[in-house]
Amino acid sequence: MDIKDYGTSVRLLAITNVVPDDLERLTQNTPDGEVLVEYAGRLCWDTQDKTGTVPDRIQKWIEVGHESVIEHASATFHIIASRVLTHELVRHRIASYSQRSQRYVKESEPRYITPPEIRESVATESYFERIIQWCWDTYSKLLQEGIKPEIARYVLPNACETQIIMTMNFRELRHFIKLRTSKRALPEMREVADKVREICKSIAPQVFQDL
Repeated sequence: MDIKDYGTSVRLLAITNVVPDDLERLTQNTPDGEVLVEYAGRLCWDTQDKTGTVPDRIQKWIEVGHESVIEHASATFHIIASRVLTHELVRHRIASYSQRSQRYVKESEPRYITPPEIRESVATESYFERIIQWCWDTYSKLLQEGIKPEIARYVLPNACETQIIMTMNFRELRHFIKLRTSKRALPEMREVADKVREICKSIAPQVFQDL
């Protein structure tokens, strides 16, 4: 089953950097995250001086299950998606999250994710849009009646668009990608996970090239 367009957005905000020191010579052609991973791994055998000399060193460690070394590097993403997705996303516990608050931020305009499966039918899309608008109208009326946003938000649907910052180490990112790009994953989550995978392959190909 092909992934359909949910209109999600994934943007890389930050990635591990090494402090220029004895590793400075290695950071010119190799991403800092990979340099740190290999340096940490080689410390176990006291072979740090060989860092950067074996192109597939990190992948070999991953193949034999020596994945703890890739936990030293991490990446941070800015994700725009539905609250359906973020409810599942935060179940990945080895990560840090900061999400746009519905408690303190008023939803001044209807911003939501419409599943493409619903857009396939004029009838279902029309019904979906009517319900969404009804929810937002009710939310606005509650605010006008003096109800606090933290209470008024109870009428808002899971389809609400939200923004979340996610930081994961490379090992957890591999787990997230393998789990959430599966055909059994929520289609919207697959879309996000695919975007994360492509970014990860570009920033640390030695770590993510096999996924």
